[in-house]
Amino acid sequence: MNTSSLTNQINEALAALGGGPFLATKTTEQDATTTVTGTLGDSEIHIDFIEEGNGTEAEKDHTVVVRDASGKQIGEGRGDSTFADAISAFGWAGVLDAVKNG
Repeated sequence: MNTSSLTNQINEALAALGGGPFLATKTTEQDATTTVTGTLGDSEIHIDFIEEGNGTEAEKDHTVVVRDASGKQIGEGRGDSTFADAISAFGWAGVLDAVKNG
């Protein structure tokens, strides 16, 4: 999965809230999940892109989950047909607060 355009969309959402950027350092793929690890401010976070279901790309569910360095989930967004939808539906302000107060 090419995550650079998704990371760019995340950074646009963070910038709109006065935060960011998320700086990716590593990408791993396992089954239906691609995880991008990086930093947001001084905090390490993991962003999971999870594709669920059968059929074509548009028929699958797309979920974005953000976890802190310990693996604790600090946010989730779901999209009907694309990861872009999931990123748009995500509450990025909560991630910024969690990182800031972490």
